[in-house]
Amino acid sequence: MRLAASRIAFVFLLLLAASGELQAATAKYHLTLEAHPAAPFPFLARFGTVTLDVYPTGVRASSFWLTGFSRTGSPAVTVENPFWRMYTDVPVSSIASILHKLSNLGVESTAAASLQKPMGGAVKGIAAIRYRLQYGPQAWIDVWTTRAVPENPQLRVITTELVAGIAPPTASVMRTIPGTPVYVELNFRRYKKLTLLELKTIRFDDAGEDDALTVGKLYFKAPLLDAIWK
Repeated sequence: MRLAASRIAFVFLLLLAASGELQAATAKYHLTLEAHPAAPFPFLARFGTVTLDVYPTGVRASSFWLTGFSRTGSPAVTVENPFWRMYTDVPVSSIASILHKLSNLGVESTAAASLQKPMGGAVKGIAAIRYRLQYGPQAWIDVWTTRAVPENPQLRVITTELVAGIAPPTASVMRTIPGTPVYVELNFRRYKKLTLLELKTIRFDDAGEDDALTVGKLYFKAPLLDAIWK
């Protein structure tokens, strides 16, 4: 089971990303987010903190062990092993079915969530709205999103697949939440105020975007995902 979990772990990481006034119509942007998936998903502990770089044309994730990216409109996530200089493509459509079998969060996977009334606020000085997915009197997930940048299509596609795999009843509710996520907090019996995703920086330029969403030089393609985990 551990090996099976490791084979899909990095796919999850593509989930499961300032200050001042921002312009929603800005065409260029670069959000840097940090994901902390290890607590609710122990099989992801080997990755530690994961850096997510979100651009208009795609999303990239970087960890100590692996990197990966997915371009907007692409049906796959490209996973890279920098040590062995290998890469392979994993279909986005396979994320939900694999994670559904491996999910160990437990509470929200069996209960339907109700979406509470949105609440305005800010995340690191950026105007944001909190959407609370309520599972019980003391069980919820807070998703803070912003419209300071346009919604990222690929981030939404991957997130939807991720949530559908971990908590099928929640997926339909998540699809109704607008905006780009900048902070996600889990509050369940076992996990009190656990930060899963947080915004680190936001910029309005395209520096590094092409390189971040391109396979590294001198990499060769592995026929199967298994090959790059060795």
